[in-house]
Amino acid sequence: MSIVDDEYDARIDQMTIVQKMERSAAMLKWTREFIARQIKAEKPDISNERLRWEVAFRQYESEPQARALIEGILSRVPS
Repeated sequence: MSIVDDEYDARIDQMTIVQKMERSAAMLKWTREFIARQIKAEKPDISNERLRWEVAFRQYESEPQARALIEGILSRVPS
């Protein structure tokens, strides 16, 4: 591991559980927003509801059960 990796690990280890959870939630929010921006760039007229489900699809498309569930919902959600 590099010095940077060691320092990162040390700083994470110093965080409380609450701080780690807050950091995880913030990273998940950032990821969802990033994916949403990508989709909006591809489909500027997409509805908010459809956008929400397409973001979820991209996040969970590698999980077969989640993928099937989201595909079913997407088939009923208008663009």
